[in-house]
Amino acid sequence: MHAYFRETDDSTTVNFSAYGKFLPGENTGRQLLTIGAKYLRVFRTNPYLLVEPEPGGDEWKQKTKLECMFSCRLLNKCTSVAVARIPQLPDQDSILMAFDHAKLSIIAIKEKERVMQTMSLHAFESEYLRDGFNRYFPDPIVRSDPLNRCAAMLVYGKHIAILPFFENSKRITSYIIPLKQIDKRLDNVVDMIFLDGYYSPTILFLYEPLQTTPGRACVRYDTMCIMGVSVNIVDRQFAVVWQTSNLPMDCNTLLAVPKPLGGAMVFGMNTMVYLNQAVPPCGMMLNSCYETYTKFPLKDMQHLKITLDCSAQAYMEDGRIVIGTKEGELWLLKLVTAAGGTTVKALEFNKIFETSIAYTLTLCAPGHLFLGSRLGDSQLLEYSVKRIENGVKRQKMTNKTVAEVDEDDLELYGDGLTEEVEEEISDEVEESLQFKELDRLLNVGPVKTMCYGAPYELSQELKNKNHKDPIVDIVAGTGHAKNGGLCVFQRSVRPNIITSSVLTGAEQMWAIGRKEDESHRYLLVTRLRSTLVLELGEEMIELEEQLFVSSEPTVAAGELLQGGLAVQVTSTCIALVADGQQLQELHINSNFPVVMASIVDPYVALLTQNGRLLLYQLATSPYVQLTEVNLSSTPFANTLTTTLTSISIYSDTSGMMKVSSGGENNENDLKKDGNNLDEDLYGDDDDFLLYGESTSKTNVNIENEGSKNSESSKRKRKRLGFDAIQSNKGGEQSDAIDPTGPMANVTFWLILAHENGRLVIHSLPDLKIAFQIGKFGTVPEILLDISQEEEEKERKAKAQLAASTQEQTTTDILKPEERVYEAQIVGMGINQSHPILMAIIDEQIVMYEMFSAENSIAEHLCVAFRKLPHNVFLRISPYLGSDGQRQPFEIGTESNKFKLIHQFEKISGVTNGVFVIGAAPTLILYGSWGGIQTHPMAIDGHIKAFTPFNNENVKHGFVYLTNDEESELRISKLASDFDYEMPYPVKKIEIGKTIHFVRYLSKPDVYAVVSSVPVKSNKIWVVINDDKQEEIHEKDENFMLPALPKYTLNLFSSQDWNAVPNTDLKFEEMEAVTACEDVALKSESTMSGLETYLAIATVNNYGEEVSVRGRIILCEVIEVVPEPGQPTSNRKLKVLYDTEQKGPVTGLCAMNGLLVTGMGQKIFMWQYKDGDLMGLSFLDMHFYINQIFSIHNIALACDIEESVSLIRFQEDYKAMSVTSRDDRKCAQPPMVAQFIVDGNKLGFLLSDEAGNVTLFNYSPELKEANGGERLVLRASLNIGTNINAFLRIKGHTSLLPQNLESIDQKQTTLFSSLDGSFGYIRALPEKTYRRLHFLQALIGSVTPQIAGLHTKGARSAKPPEPIKNGANLRNMVDGDVVEQYLHLSNGDKHDLARRLGGNRYHIIDDLMQLRKMSFYY
Repeated sequence: MHAYFRETDDSTTVNFSAYGKFLPGENTGRQLLTIGAKYLRVFRTNPYLLVEPEPGGDEWKQKTKLECMFSCRLLNKCTSVAVARIPQLPDQDSILMAFDHAKLSIIAIKEKERVMQTMSLHAFESEYLRDGFNRYFPDPIVRSDPLNRCAAMLVYGKHIAILPFFENSKRITSYIIPLKQIDKRLDNVVDMIFLDGYYSPTILFLYEPLQTTPGRACVRYDTMCIMGVSVNIVDRQFAVVWQTSNLPMDCNTLLAVPKPLGGAMVFGMNTMVYLNQAVPPCGMMLNSCYETYTKFPLKDMQHLKITLDCSAQAYMEDGRIVIGTKEGELWLLKLVTAAGGTTVKALEFNKIFETSIAYTLTLCAPGHLFLGSRLGDSQLLEYSVKRIENGVKRQKMTNKTVAEVDEDDLELYGDGLTEEVEEEISDEVEESLQFKELDRLLNVGPVKTMCYGAPYELSQELKNKNHKDPIVDIVAGTGHAKNGGLCVFQRSVRPNIITSSVLTGAEQMWAIGRKEDESHRYLLVTRLRSTLVLELGEEMIELEEQLFVSSEPTVAAGELLQGGLAVQVTSTCIALVADGQQLQELHINSNFPVVMASIVDPYVALLTQNGRLLLYQLATSPYVQLTEVNLSSTPFANTLTTTLTSISIYSDTSGMMKVSSGGENNENDLKKDGNNLDEDLYGDDDDFLLYGESTSKTNVNIENEGSKNSESSKRKRKRLGFDAIQSNKGGEQSDAIDPTGPMANVTFWLILAHENGRLVIHSLPDLKIAFQIGKFGTVPEILLDISQEEEEKERKAKAQLAASTQEQTTTDILKPEERVYEAQIVGMGINQSHPILMAIIDEQIVMYEMFSAENSIAEHLCVAFRKLPHNVFLRISPYLGSDGQRQPFEIGTESNKFKLIHQFEKISGVTNGVFVIGAAPTLILYGSWGGIQTHPMAIDGHIKAFTPFNNENVKHGFVYLTNDEESELRISKLASDFDYEMPYPVKKIEIGKTIHFVRYLSKPDVYAVVSSVPVKSNKIWVVINDDKQEEIHEKDENFMLPALPKYTLNLFSSQDWNAVPNTDLKFEEMEAVTACEDVALKSESTMSGLETYLAIATVNNYGEEVSVRGRIILCEVIEVVPEPGQPTSNRKLKVLYDTEQKGPVTGLCAMNGLLVTGMGQKIFMWQYKDGDLMGLSFLDMHFYINQIFSIHNIALACDIEESVSLIRFQEDYKAMSVTSRDDRKCAQPPMVAQFIVDGNKLGFLLSDEAGNVTLFNYSPELKEANGGERLVLRASLNIGTNINAFLRIKGHTSLLPQNLESIDQKQTTLFSSLDGSFGYIRALPEKTYRRLHFLQALIGSVTPQIAGLHTKGARSAKPPEPIKNGANLRNMVDGDVVEQYLHLSNGDKHDLARRLGGNRYHIIDDLMQLRKMSFYY
């Protein structure tokens, strides 16, 4: 069996965060870096997000939001991160990342290409360094010196690697020193940091030379030590400069305190200590648990009653340290200094704010703190210092000091003397930090459990549609403790259809013209030979007046004067309509009809059938009219020889499209702009105070320019409410541009695609060439401006070719697959600040992100474009036919002549996005979480028309036309409670408890949710006379009692996602729920012979002395009369069977109508009959069965120590037996198992704690199977994250052209991980497997992998062991590597395919079929 693995949605957790200058360029500011498992993101703070006024208000506000500027995926998870400036890149920060146990990569974002480049690689893996061990190594720790002199990494816990950063050196050379060489006692290092304020780099180690355990704490405590080691990076020498021993044994974290205070904070679970070489230590005890276990001098702060295990810390400023605890609280630690200001004399500790459970804390721009979380949403917080002065006290002291001052002194020094004394006293004020949340990054990890559910709020029209494939939601239990919740995921965008009507013959439509409340006036619907005009109000009514041209089909329609003017373009004329009357009907001066148009205020550009451009500009004097621009008098006249294939106009508000002055002056221009930006952000109050009125000429110029440009955008600003905005702070270190500020100028550009494959950007209105891209049809990875030398060379080559062939031809005829059918730049993201170039080439949409770059050509744009790793394929049928030839094009034909890429300003909660129509309708938006997101909307089939639609009844909705026989017009909205900016559209419901199991019961339409809350307990159970009794241990009020989970089961209704009243099932103290499943058991009361019940398995664990017991509970959900005012209370939980078992019940499932339960090391088979469970069979297994999964009469049993076993039950003989098992000695503890179905073949998937995904087969005929006793290992892949839930679903066939029975029999196995990522695994036919497997082996030689990770080494199973029960482990294709092929340029694709002996379309068809079949509604 062969399989295909693909991780489709990236992790949303945050494991590491840092703040620095990661984006290259002078004016890019500083950014926030987050790394979650394998996904790296760079955010900037944008304080200029416009928020609409609330109903009844007219005041627009600005909100601060984190905006993703760069993101990329690694092949494996990083284990430690540091940030430093290296000599090779002195102007930006580089990222040091540790992988596995002894690999280090230094990476940075490349300026010219805006891609992640690897600067340096260091591998310290050596048999000699491991000391004979091959597993159980401590994670590496990477730290960098605050002054960027060197970096250090802890290797295998026994050695330290130093990376010196010498000035002007071309490469970084590292060296390793054993810790024992520094000091004999230096072992068991827990943490290390670089100290600030030392002449040479100094590392502080926190270590435990002689280890202790909780059981030996009464004999051996205060075992932790610190050691300060000075590093001479030139001579490679070490010197111990500082040692302190006998620190409390629970110390686990170090935090460096910068100058002028210096030193370090040591945090333990119950203690914290400030250490400085020059000052006596200063610490505090936080509870009474530790009272008799340390002799270290600590201040008694036991009344705080908290613990700091799993906490995160960050140094802020002025001796403040912020600490996030595992309870989701933010505490402030203040280092109180003596009068001198540099000696710490005491510690103050106070709770200040409630947050998510913090995993990492990072100080961002002044007054901003980022809290990254693995268990809840990550947050951007703003804080301000509030000072409270004691006025009375100050007044008395002031009077006293004035009285004591001598009169002679007063005459000599004046009032300044008393003022100085007053200032000194007023400094003694109480300070408190005020926090507020600015932004929240949604997190859907860790996914602890998931199940299928009925589609949530699915429109009736979509229900009535005859779908071949099931429509399901995935409901997952995510988060932990206070951050626990339910997440509802929908793979396909499901429009909320408000009304639907048949509109035969319609081909395309546009909603145009605006009323005062911004709603649309008209809906134009074009047919094959005419146009239908509908007037919009309470209802849609056909317009009787002849305002628009209705006798011809409409090519395009739009708005000018910010919606005040409606424009209709037909094949021969243009109509202008305003306020219910036609202003102008302009006939086009061309023998050929118009086939494409672009309307952007104040320009209208047309493209005729023979590939010629016509340009019109709106004139407002002497009256409103469109005037044609004479192209022959512009620089565009030189390019009239080539035929155009696409036109579009782009209005830029991002401020990115700046024109170069050529050569070296370009940098000065940028600097000048940067200064203006600073002035705009900070204001020039300081200059005003120092020099009086501003004399800066640049400022005056900017204001003049702004006033000129503001005329054109005045209506837009008024419409968006720019005139009344409350602004926020937070953009001081960001390059985000305020759309209301003087820097926000709107510029206009014309994008033309030529038939010879060239893409040219012209400036408007002068039509000068501003940027040229050659051979755009080959889809290069980076788009740069063609230099004059290249252009000259190309011209000479053409002239030679023309002379040799004796033909005066100047045009290159391209292959159809290189022709640009549509190209436009779309402003996406917050305030349209991310220009994305979208083009249709070879029946797919390719996307490029624009970024600032230097350009040596004068008067050309200082930008470049990088290809984004996203493709939207526009055809459903394969590219290659059965004869192996390229199939004819489905787009660009006469029946498909309208634009496919539709930009919109706002639809429901999505702003500045794009909707792609056609056979594969897709919503594309720029999410603040991870950049570009693409969400298919395949649930309603082929869509042939789309337009945004704003009406008094449907606010910010959209209208689309289906392509079925009846051609239905549907007015729709997007679900307002779903977040489409996530990689996977999700609705999150906060529950505030840890969720362990979620199961959907289809008949009563409810979800059974098992959750727990921690409850503190002081009880211990003991056995007296063979009977268990509880002992209550009285502890003082400051003792931290253990918090034990208290389990409950609730029914949740999908109507309001709240618990159904009076349906909770509570469990006993010390009782844990180990399994909850919906099981189909044999029943004589139903036609099918099966009845669905809810089965629950529990374990009572009372400690070492009391024997472990468990319960099996069977319930059913019955319908009852709902209580008044509570419509969801029509369900009740009825317990049918509840009996204590002789052992722990650790797992259960149903098999052929029987109940299978795991009970410790045994497996039992039960039959439910007459309200009782009757035992049929049992089987002795290994150690502890924790999960069982069944299909027909076989089951997979996961043992916590002995991997997985295959069990078979023969009902005729009532015999249960172990058929085969995984007997590897190196097998890691299993997390979850599932089946993979390929027609009549069956495979077994296993995920383990090391992040491996393993595929097994039962093949008794193979010699490595040992006669069938051993499961044959087919493939093993390490994905760097722990899969915790699998689901199986039918292969999706609706998107495939032909319904093949073999395809129908294949199932997709979906998975989710503890980092919030999702993906799928599918069986592959052998032919496809061989092609993709060879591609996987070759692709590493073409595409450089981020951080130098090898496509094979980074993904191989861990720990590495010789294969004993399989021929090889290469039978699973790694889709994360293989799909990089889709993002290569056409040239690289062709070369790779040729090396594989095939065509690039073979590979694309294989990958597209896998994508379509793994998709689900």
